[in-house]
Amino acid sequence: MTGLPPVTAPVLAEALDALPARLRRKVDDAVVRAGGWPVTGTAGGVTVRVDEATTVTLVAVDGVVRRAADARCSCLLAPNCLHRMAVLALAPVDDGVPVGDTPPVDDAALVDDAAPPPAADRPVDPAAATGPPTGVTGDAVADGAGSPPAPTGRQRAAADGLWRVGVAVLAAGTVGCGVVLRTALLRAVHEARANGLHRAAASGTRVAAGLRAAREGEPQHRLADLTDDLRELLSVSRRLRGDTPAGDPGALLGTARRTYDPQAGLRLYGLCTVPVVADSGYAGVVTYLADRTGRLWTVADLAPGDVGRAAGAGDATVAVGESGLSHRQLTRAGLVVSGGTASESGQLGAGKAVRAARAAGVGWADEPLAGLWAQPLPEQVRRAFGAVALPLPERSAGADLLFVTVRVLGGHEHTVLVGTDDGVVLTLTVADEHAALPHRANLRLLGQAVGARLRLVGRLDPTRRATVQALAVAPVDSDGPGLTLPPSWAGHADLGYDRLHVSQLRAGDGAVAAAPDRLPDAAVPRPRLGDPALGLLRRQVERVVSGGRAIQALADPTERTLRLARLDLGAHLLAAMGSAARARPRDAFGRLTDDDGQAFAESWLAVAVYEEAASRASAEASWLP
Repeated sequence: MTGLPPVTAPVLAEALDALPARLRRKVDDAVVRAGGWPVTGTAGGVTVRVDEATTVTLVAVDGVVRRAADARCSCLLAPNCLHRMAVLALAPVDDGVPVGDTPPVDDAALVDDAAPPPAADRPVDPAAATGPPTGVTGDAVADGAGSPPAPTGRQRAAADGLWRVGVAVLAAGTVGCGVVLRTALLRAVHEARANGLHRAAASGTRVAAGLRAAREGEPQHRLADLTDDLRELLSVSRRLRGDTPAGDPGALLGTARRTYDPQAGLRLYGLCTVPVVADSGYAGVVTYLADRTGRLWTVADLAPGDVGRAAGAGDATVAVGESGLSHRQLTRAGLVVSGGTASESGQLGAGKAVRAARAAGVGWADEPLAGLWAQPLPEQVRRAFGAVALPLPERSAGADLLFVTVRVLGGHEHTVLVGTDDGVVLTLTVADEHAALPHRANLRLLGQAVGARLRLVGRLDPTRRATVQALAVAPVDSDGPGLTLPPSWAGHADLGYDRLHVSQLRAGDGAVAAAPDRLPDAAVPRPRLGDPALGLLRRQVERVVSGGRAIQALADPTERTLRLARLDLGAHLLAAMGSAARARPRDAFGRLTDDDGQAFAESWLAVAVYEEAASRASAEASWLP
């Protein structure tokens, strides 16, 4: 069902609370049926036709359903009916960001929950932001002098609510998380956000979005991403619920807004443009630019939307001054900015006092952009791994990007193998799996350009061995095997927007290469796989998120494999998780009683944190000689 206005989490929770217990068990089935009900737009909202005699009307204020009374059904059981609840459950959940505001992004463009930048030119103190903290960029440390105060009693209570719902989600798994449990999570997220738990609320929002994507079988659902988000939710909420939180309170609480400081005149050169589709419902585009010193900056256009918005956002006008450039034009041009503002991480603001004029761009082989590829690869790898370990607002723009000159070795399934001048073999993967974006088709074509030397802009994948998400490429040699790009592309292709064609493949004699559908397996080196033992441990962690506690209780023990790989701590933690999954307390009469699941959740969290740290260390080691 499409065309429904977003609803707030309290409206969804109130509608669910109004249902009798006998109807709550039928909500998920009702939601499936509601997917085929026709939707008609009205002046103040929408009308959903259930049957000849029944309609559900949603009244939107400023495009959002903000009160439970604004959702009405014409059936005899209204308002406590399944029709009303099913329609509300299908509607997107509003996160409170005013329409038209652009959330700031981190340099990796992972904008799962970002707050809008200040509308004016003056800096904004995050602690003074009184509006609803409509999502965050993650682990932010509040600005200002001195250490942030410890969490208050209300904040600890809100964190405890998030923790308990997260425990329930883990116990049920994606197979058991329906509308009721997802609504409970959204209610806890709303309470956490209202009490200033911005980092925990952000991760909770991502988990809720992931559960919905898994339930509805959406193609962009990734169990690995949901696993990481649930680990973050449980880790942060568990530390915040105690009387003395472990870790920096400011980093655990997060911040709702970033500070935008005035900047001196900037001369910027376009580097590349990347589409963004976030699990929280944001979509758009991020353009990377470099100044004369080679420092990277970003300008973003992000708003609530789906992959369709991301696909079209590249042609949207850049919201910095009145240059009139689109993002796809800016990536091949330059910009002179005066009176500008920017966050500490390098994201440009769009205040009214900003003045920007179009200027000439430069190619990747010219300064100052050429200096990005002159950096030794080991230094870039250390910088990128250091960046991904930092909280998002503390990362500099582009800190996790790699600038490498490579030679294409061949394609293998959905990846491309390339070699650096130092003899390192890298695996290139797609940056986004959505079919509406050309990432996958472009990467498949690059795999056929065997022997081509390319300059590559990619994002480090910290969880896989020597793996880079390809963002943009440029041919190095004008002769020999390679790519021939149109003059309008100014020497490089943004793989998320520019569609490569087989006619652009060039053979060694300058003719168009006849690319085979599939290269012989013997001619293509295999991707470097990760540690098999760590991969096994990761599957155990993800299996719990998918199947819940019951699946782990029935799992075969695999600690021996981990001990043979000298992962003794991992084997011990996995054994403890299995024991916690099977443990069932009994009352004085020997009857089974249900525990609260917290012991199992803590054991799973220990395994998940260990696996994440070990996999990152293994991935970083794979880059070293």
